[in-house]
Amino acid sequence: MPEHAPLIFRDIVTDDRFHYGAEVVTTRGLSPADSPSSVVGLAEDLLADPRIGWISVTDNPGGGPMLPPDWLAGRLSAHRHRMVLHLTCKDMNRSGIEAAAWRYASEGFDNLLAITGDYPTGGFGGTAEPVFDLDSLGLIHLLHLMNEGLQVPGRRGALETLPATNFFIGCVVSPFKRHERELMPQYFKLIRKIAAGAEWVLPQLGYDMRKFHEIKLLLASRRLEVPVVGNVYVLSGFVAKLFHSGKLAGCVVSDELLETCQKQAASPDKGQKFFHEFAAKQLAVVKGLGFTAGYLGGMAKAETFGKVIDLAESFGENDWRDFLPEICYSQ
Repeated sequence: MPEHAPLIFRDIVTDDRFHYGAEVVTTRGLSPADSPSSVVGLAEDLLADPRIGWISVTDNPGGGPMLPPDWLAGRLSAHRHRMVLHLTCKDMNRSGIEAAAWRYASEGFDNLLAITGDYPTGGFGGTAEPVFDLDSLGLIHLLHLMNEGLQVPGRRGALETLPATNFFIGCVVSPFKRHERELMPQYFKLIRKIAAGAEWVLPQLGYDMRKFHEIKLLLASRRLEVPVVGNVYVLSGFVAKLFHSGKLAGCVVSDELLETCQKQAASPDKGQKFFHEFAAKQLAVVKGLGFTAGYLGGMAKAETFGKVIDLAESFGENDWRDFLPEICYSQ
């Protein structure tokens, strides 16, 4: 196990070493401050693990109502510089988003992943009405202007410049599209996001390593030196079926991969060995391709994160070249 002093997230994505991050998903329901919480416990364990450089806290993934990311971050504020909070556009208009951004900045949570967000799938009394007053590009532009000192009308009509924030803004892109007419708008928008102020990139979920590499090639062709974090989600039979259904935007599992996952899930260990090794191989490939870090999700126990990372680190320096053609599940 490597023993390095914890870095802040800004340093992690610019450091020469390859780092690992972990996704933490909050829950729906009451979680009093004086009561044990499995989510808080997981986050604490991950942050205490020297293999984990940072954690990233989601904002109502899948469109359902959950505790906001700064609820969890607030419980672990001593590690604020090693946490990334997701900020989405689906539940709030531009004023609500700006207010949330001011709250995050005031609480010292500067690392933000700006996302349009998943269309709501449920809520009290039925499906919630989505907002989408801004999209991710507009959100990035707002956060960038806040970093420069947002100008707003003052009491006497003159513009007033508000104190500058210090957000470290990330964005997402999905290279996993079936048709060129779907793919190219993603890439054009990625370039616009970077121009608007995004400073690091997280691809959405897919299992074709050639498409991950394509992002690097696109940025290189535009001479954009922006850190890219590899996104790896540990599959199971259930998760593969969900991703294959198309019900979760930005999560793609092909017919061939679904068939493989269902076959592995029927084994005595429910495919656990296969799925962990599959994720570890993905981490090895993104490391070999020159990504700045690997971001790991889909697990509920800190020790499982560690097991997958240890497996990834056990591979030889050039093994990723053999793994890459194995993980090319295109649509």
